[in-house]
Amino acid sequence: MIKKIAYGESFENFYDNNYIYIDKTKEIFSLINYERTFFSRPRRFGKSTVLDTIATLFEYGVEPYFKDTWIYDKWTEKTYPVLRLNFLEFSNNNFEKFCKDFYDTLNLFIEDNNFDFKIGYGEPYQCLKILFARLRSIKQKVVILIDEYDCQLTANINNPELYNKYQESIRDFYAEIKGKKVIKFLGITGVTRLKDVSIFSVGSDINDVSYYSDLATLVGFTRDEIKNITLII
Repeated sequence: MIKKIAYGESFENFYDNNYIYIDKTKEIFSLINYERTFFSRPRRFGKSTVLDTIATLFEYGVEPYFKDTWIYDKWTEKTYPVLRLNFLEFSNNNFEKFCKDFYDTLNLFIEDNNFDFKIGYGEPYQCLKILFARLRSIKQKVVILIDEYDCQLTANINNPELYNKYQESIRDFYAEIKGKKVIKFLGITGVTRLKDVSIFSVGSDINDVSYYSDLATLVGFTRDEIKNITLII
């Protein structure tokens, strides 16, 4: 039976629909070991699928989705709530709506995990500050996955006023994340590195692994991978 090529970004689809999956779990295991990571790649390169794979690991463990993958008999972590922040889903032309989108996402995360607390409205860093305090009070660690962190910045590169608003907010956001022990794993992706955002100075405990040799094949496909999957089907 010829397998189908997957579409979309959900790792669960590979299992549920018997799609072709080129096993990247060895590289993902290495990535997770860095604990707080950032990597940049072009769009449509598989960054979101990598984050969704990590989310599936932490939310469900290896059963049933990782059967026959490299990581299956090596993953020993328990499950954790996963906060997914896809900046492509947040407004990039209205700062107030951006804050509201972020706030709504945090509240959905709280509801989905049946946490018995609420957070007040504010800028992203203010909402996170309250969330982290509540999580500490119940001794709950979480995984945070941030996709396309630079979306609002690249969209406003020619709009200095709005760019500066987003830049300041993102800087405060990463300052709030820094050093928080309630974060089990932090994974961030983006198209650009944009060092002027100060993500690598304010968030100095984040490892930029974009050019790490052990993660070179984390996204995209090698020639051998393409040949091997062609032989399988």
